[in-house]
Parts: sequence; structure tokens; C-alpha cells
Amino acid sequence: MIRGLYTAATGMAVQREKMDIVTNNIVNAETTGYKADTMFTQNFNAVMLERINDPNVNIIGTDVGRYSFGSHITEKLTNFSQGSLEETNRPTDIAIDGEGFFVIETLDGERYTKAGNFTVNREGYLITQDGDYVLGDNGRIMVGAGDFRIDFNGNVTGDGVPVNSIRIVRAEDPTALRKQGDSLYYLYGGAAMVDDNASVVRQGFQENSNVNIADELVEMITLYREYEASQRAVIMNDETLGMAVNKLGRLG
Repeated sequence: MIRGLYTAATGMAVQREKMDIVTNNIVNAETTGYKADTMFTQNFNAVMLERINDPNVNIIGTDVGRYSFGSHITEKLTNFSQGSLEETNRPTDIAIDGEGFFVIETLDGERYTKAGNFTVNREGYLITQDGDYVLGDNGRIMVGAGDFRIDFNGNVTGDGVPVNSIRIVRAEDPTALRKQGDSLYYLYGGAAMVDDNASVVRQGFQENSNVNIADELVEMITLYREYEASQRAVIMNDETLGMAVNKLGRLG
């Protein structure tokens, strides 16, 4: 009975974590360049067998046993498929048609983003909505106060004079990218970013999020029902355990 409580409770915890991810996807469905997250789970036995020799995991006991210990989260993955490109005709809106990322200078070092809804600061530099500098091949991109043009290769010109070239990079291993917040990504572990010459830069466009609202709503309903089922299992196990305790008390 105790194991039944534990199994049902772990199911509730997993569904709650999944619901948080689905909710975050829906909230950011209108966020420029946002990429939807997905969570994967396995039963406890499979997770323990895969990670039992991992020095970073503290597993108490080594016997798997014949019964399931419920579901556990294995990993959260980001879907990097491209969102639709929307024409805005604003010169500071820049979209990447392809796998590339913009390189951003932050206080924490270089970060990467798909959100190209940039602006120009008082000094004439191209910056993000949070005030971080967009980087080119020659450092920060000075576009000045006048008109500027960006071609498909990312070359920036102001008043017909070459200014800089927007740095476009891609991850050798996209699964090594982690979300930092504010539409920024950083690299985890020893992964590396490489120059991306295949992507196309489109000025006057924004990349929409790749969230499918219909799919997320269906997933939300499914998670709610699964959570309810686990909750009922917890209540049933709790009531059965209470009856057993009371009966043993009377026998004693």
C-alpha cells in the first residue's frame, strides 16, 4: 500500500511538471522566436538502470524489484523547428530563415537568440529589447540614426556604406542549448557554436513562435485527466491504509 501511494504520488508530480511546461508554451505562443518545450518520462526502474553508475545521482539501494516505482522525468527537450516568418516592414525586425541564431553580448558573456525584434539605442547600436548588443563579425553593430539595409547574407550597410555583418551561428548539438530566459540560450557542457552560412537573413520580418496552440490545449486536457486519475489512486490507497491501521489497532 505504501508503494502504491508512492507510485501514484510520483505520477502526480510528473503531470504537474508537464503542466508547467505546457502552460509556459501557451503563455509564450505570441513571443517572437519562442521554441516550445517537451518533457519525456520513463518508469523509475528504467531511469535507475540507466543512471545507477552516474556519480552525480544518489540512488538509495540497487534492487529494482518486481514492481514499478512510478514515472520519473528523464529530460526536457526544446523543439527548434522554425516558426512562421511574419512581414513587419520594420527595418529593425530581422528574422533568420534556417537553423542559425543571432549572437548577443550580455553581462554573462555571449548568448544566442532567435528573437530578432531588435531596436536601436541612443548611440546608434543595434540592441535587443532588453538592451543587450547584437554582435556582428566586427563586434557591436553601429547602424546610426539613418536608414540601414541588411541583405540575405547578413551584410549591413548604412547610406550605401558597408558597416558590419551580422554573426549567424548554429549549434553543433542543438540538445546542448539551454534556455536562460528573455529569449536567450546558452551552451551546456563542452558543446560549441559554429558559423552558419546556410541560413538566410530577412530584414523586415519576425519569426513567430513554433507553438501549436491546439496541440498544447489537447495535451493540457490529457494531463488534467491523468492527474485526476493519480489523485484518486492516492485517496484510495490512503483510505485502504487507514482501514488496515484501524483494524490492526482493534486486534492489538
